[in-house]
Amino acid sequence: MRTIQGRHRKALSGMTNLLPLLLMSLFALSLSALASAASAPVILNSETHQFSLGSAMQAFRDTNGKLTPFDALTQETGWQDIRSSGINFGIDSDDWWFRADIINQAASPEDYLLEIAYPSLDHVAIYIFESGNLIEQHLLGDHRPFAERPINHHFLVVPTVWPENSPRTLLIHVRTTGALQLPITLWQKSAFASHDQTRQLLSGLYFGAMLVMLIYNLFMYFGIGDRSYLYYVGFVLSVPLFVSSLTGYSFQYFWPDSVIWNGQSIGFFLSTMVVFGILFTRDFLQLGRKSLPIFIKAGMQALTLIALLMLASVFLTSYNTMLITVICGAVIACIGALLVGAYGLLNDERPALFYVLAWSALLIGGIVLAASKLSIIPQNMFTDNAVQVGSMMLVLLLSFAMAERINEERRRRYRAQMQSLQNERRARQAQEQALNAEREANLQLEAKVAERTEALAKANAVLQDLSDTDSLTGLRNRRFLDEQLQREFIRCYRYQHPLSVILIDIDHFKVFNDTYGHQVGDECLRLVANQIAHCVARDSDTAARYGGEEFCLVLPETDTEGARAVAERIRRKISESPFMVSGNGVPITASFGVACIHPSTPEGYDSLIREADAALYQAKDEGRNRVVVAFTAASS
Repeated sequence: MRTIQGRHRKALSGMTNLLPLLLMSLFALSLSALASAASAPVILNSETHQFSLGSAMQAFRDTNGKLTPFDALTQETGWQDIRSSGINFGIDSDDWWFRADIINQAASPEDYLLEIAYPSLDHVAIYIFESGNLIEQHLLGDHRPFAERPINHHFLVVPTVWPENSPRTLLIHVRTTGALQLPITLWQKSAFASHDQTRQLLSGLYFGAMLVMLIYNLFMYFGIGDRSYLYYVGFVLSVPLFVSSLTGYSFQYFWPDSVIWNGQSIGFFLSTMVVFGILFTRDFLQLGRKSLPIFIKAGMQALTLIALLMLASVFLTSYNTMLITVICGAVIACIGALLVGAYGLLNDERPALFYVLAWSALLIGGIVLAASKLSIIPQNMFTDNAVQVGSMMLVLLLSFAMAERINEERRRRYRAQMQSLQNERRARQAQEQALNAEREANLQLEAKVAERTEALAKANAVLQDLSDTDSLTGLRNRRFLDEQLQREFIRCYRYQHPLSVILIDIDHFKVFNDTYGHQVGDECLRLVANQIAHCVARDSDTAARYGGEEFCLVLPETDTEGARAVAERIRRKISESPFMVSGNGVPITASFGVACIHPSTPEGYDSLIREADAALYQAKDEGRNRVVVAFTAASS
């Protein structure tokens, strides 16, 4: 009997396990019945860290722009499958709808981040339906103030939740006057954080390098006075501003509420790149001399006219017209710069080699980015940053070209001087003196640049230390404490080490302050801060003023007993050090709250502070001048 019942139970369990699979199969069949060209649903599970939705979506062109989300959801015909992972329809002003069916087969609901890695879309509406009902709705785009975005990111990122075994439909409505690109990816939060950290690091390196080149060449202009450096500084400034506008950083940090200027900024900075590039080319390659062929002069005049038309289109035409104008103008200008550089190469001008390589790097970077957007080549971290890499190579190679031009000019002067030395000794001596004077000026300039750079670094270090230090006690301030505690919490979570926090509160300090005055109270705070600082032995430990008469210690890789010992040592030190007021010793004591934790997640360091604060209040309630350990945190 038991065997038969066991078999029945196993059979019933097997049927129960098959039921969700049958329901999902019926759902997939119903979708295929609703849309003849429907794509297979996207299957999510606990192992799905990243999923590029491009090739799994369908697209529908709404030429009238009158469809509602429910109309688009029930639209049965007109949908077309997208065969590639990159969605790129070029410059298109029509409304487009995109959809994909998604099923989470994990055992529990999964939180994902939906990322559209192209910020230059005017209006983007994201809808999530379940059984015909609207569950989620997000309105995004660069025609909305940045503060309206659900997640503070330069790309379009929204949080989504996908319940287990519950089919949902993702519907996206896009309307834009520029290029319609939709690089859309579904990320698990941890995978997105890891990927975005690398992406932000590369962006930081890029913008930092461009800033260094900008400052360096600005110093070179001030030191040498060569007009080429001034044009080059304008060009180097325009390049990162164009890239930051293109990638959404400018909208995030510089003008989050200026939606009209945000649309114009891409064309404006691309136009200023061309303007300064033409001025730099004219001065660098010395294209103003009369001996040049007529086609070179005519070409430079044509490029100047194109640059002016690009700038005018930014403010006088529609966004669509402006975008076409500046892109075509930039391509023509880049090709023209290459041809002019090639002419310099034919005339054996050595700086022209670096000049040609520089513009070739930028052109190749643009081609690689366009090819990845059109799915001609695979999309990866390199292709996504191809323009940044190309522009960085452009700036570096142009710097080499300028250095080579200076060296070439020095070599030419030196040869002329040697020829003059052979003809006349006095002239040779005068030329040697001039050369020595020039070398001395260059050495002084380099010394001044190094001196100013070192002074600036020292000043920045002092300012940083002052901004992290409490002016009264000399300990770290609350802002530094919060940042350090978060960093140590994440580090201890990564390496599974204990982390302890000690909260210290001076007993009866309000009465002490009211009795002896605020100046004496400040002296008392400084005394206690010195005692705490003397008891902190390790460089990794952090002592900070938490607020008022409260102090805080962060002790990485310290367990409960170690933290208790440190707290007890500080307590004895404070109680055994009399505070003198008008020649009389006034006893000072403090209460301590200790909390320790082995972090199980990278977040939640504020709970450790709450545990220590609760222990501190318990020490107060038990009579003060004692150490109390929060055992709940210590056992975590």
